[in-house]
Amino acid sequence: MSAEQDVRPVDTLRVEGTWEWLCRAVDQVGPPDPGQTVTLLPAVGDGRDPALCSVLVVPPMPQSAQVARDFTRAALADRAGDELVDDVTVTVSELVSNALRYGRAPNSRAEPQPSLWLAVWDRLPYAVCAVTDDSERIPVEGHPDEFAESGRGLQVVSALSESWGWNLRAGGGKTVWALFRI
Repeated sequence: MSAEQDVRPVDTLRVEGTWEWLCRAVDQVGPPDPGQTVTLLPAVGDGRDPALCSVLVVPPMPQSAQVARDFTRAALADRAGDELVDDVTVTVSELVSNALRYGRAPNSRAEPQPSLWLAVWDRLPYAVCAVTDDSERIPVEGHPDEFAESGRGLQVVSALSESWGWNLRAGGGKTVWALFRI
């Protein structure tokens, strides 16, 4: 499994365990059917698995980012403060937009339908959002000129999250994730 991440001073072992759990879940569970949401409950309440993990397949339509933001707000409503929910919501919007724009597998004619994963731990001070897509194209932070109208999404993700990165999935495609301290 390859990963690239921008880790700031946090407990790196806990960070790695947190997003690794989510990446394993993505590979093992797979996305739900389009339009369906799923809540995964951990097998053991020892704090290493999340207390909540919700999944949504994001429909490829003009309102996709709004659907993802609404889902995020609802999932985190009772688990995080408003400022953190705002940061996660903006990050989710950027990751979903990137997945819809760049997430099609090579030679695929099907519309991309990324999966949005949100996980929150009760005993660890973290929340993770992750978006899967079918492309193995590696996300790279852009450095557009000052007049460019796009290309700053991963800079926003980097600024709002504690850490972010990507993992190639076992069955193809990738997961792009961002971790937040609660």
